[in-house]
Amino acid sequence: MTAARPRRRLLVVSHVFPPLVAGGAARMGQFAKLLPRFGWDVTVLTGQHNKGVSIDSLAIDALEGKTTIVRAWSPTSAVATRGRAVPRHGLKAKLRTALRTAVMSVMFPDREVVWIPAAVAAGKKALAEQPHDAILATYSPGTNLIVGRILARASGLPLVVDFRDLWATLPVENAFVSRAHRAAALRLERSLVRAASRIVAVAPKMATSIAETHGVDVSRAVSITNGFDPADATRAVDLRPAGERPFRLVYTGSVHAHYDLGPFWDAVKALHDRGAITPQTLRIEFVGNLSLDQVEKRGLSDYVETGPFVPHEKVFEALGRADALLVVETPGYYAEFSYAAKVFDYLLTGKPVVALVERGGNTYRLLEAAGVNYSAEATDAAAIAAQLERAIAQKGAAPRKVDPEAEPLRSFNRRVLVERLAGVLDDVVGAGA
Repeated sequence: MTAARPRRRLLVVSHVFPPLVAGGAARMGQFAKLLPRFGWDVTVLTGQHNKGVSIDSLAIDALEGKTTIVRAWSPTSAVATRGRAVPRHGLKAKLRTALRTAVMSVMFPDREVVWIPAAVAAGKKALAEQPHDAILATYSPGTNLIVGRILARASGLPLVVDFRDLWATLPVENAFVSRAHRAAALRLERSLVRAASRIVAVAPKMATSIAETHGVDVSRAVSITNGFDPADATRAVDLRPAGERPFRLVYTGSVHAHYDLGPFWDAVKALHDRGAITPQTLRIEFVGNLSLDQVEKRGLSDYVETGPFVPHEKVFEALGRADALLVVETPGYYAEFSYAAKVFDYLLTGKPVVALVERGGNTYRLLEAAGVNYSAEATDAAAIAAQLERAIAQKGAAPRKVDPEAEPLRSFNRRVLVERLAGVLDDVVGAGA
């Protein structure tokens, strides 16, 4: 009789983790939640964050009894608050840019570098207290990968690196404060990637690009996208009230600093000026961290409602009361190398998605396949206005039927994705490489 295969344990290095709601917390939280189903128990090494950040207590409650969480003191977490609205114009925006530039100039590879001593000490202690079989470190920040490599070398365990973004080759203006900083990041990234047994990334093109950039066999790189929690399929219900009411367009999550919503607000202003909409016929709700400077500048405050971040499970209440959903994606790199993370939850509702995304990009093609694509280029105010009118014309229509076990959604079911990750980890441990 064959003996039962022993369970394995993974150490995940992620400075940001639930109950935080930003910086890849949801991705790592889902990995930790679902990996035990596929034979991998999880220890998470993360930062000790202050109480001023946006938190999702329900996400951390869902991990109770499933995941060992080790929180190491993080100096920057005491002074840097995540999830606040990011101004794009005016004195506050200029001061924020200047401060960010100053910090990036002296703290390499990122501001979390000061977390390394406490993280390494806590990680070594966790590895000594309980046998582990592999280490997974996620970018960003790059500090996560440094900590992962140090712990892998000290323990002799295989290292898997997970990329949610490109790093040194990120084709985004002002990603680095100088060419020297970018060159140093490229050298560091190359050493970290080559030290890893496998590369995981959120889209196929990203996985291939990282491997080719650093001279690693592409067979060692695998795409495991972001996706949806299968448990959320039952939460995606239509909660729109009956009777006369405004059309409600909802955006949930972070409004990142690199998003330019100016053309969107120009589109709303154009519709207002020609009488196509009024605050009584259209409400735009942001659940997250919208800065209202551009809204106020255009005199659109009466159209907009804002609220703070909410736990992920509560997001579906906002989605439920929506007639349509708004997603934004920076053109170029993000369209090619990733997916807009929130789009997966949106798809579960079957409601129209007003998408400010690049035509032909990953998110565009997914929305098109799901039959909910109301998209326009993020820089084209006239096209955005046209798609808004098109969506508003659908007011009262029933949502499309959604089957999370059928394509195109099935490929983004996190149960399927995490099973693939478990297979990668099994191969790494089984191969001893």
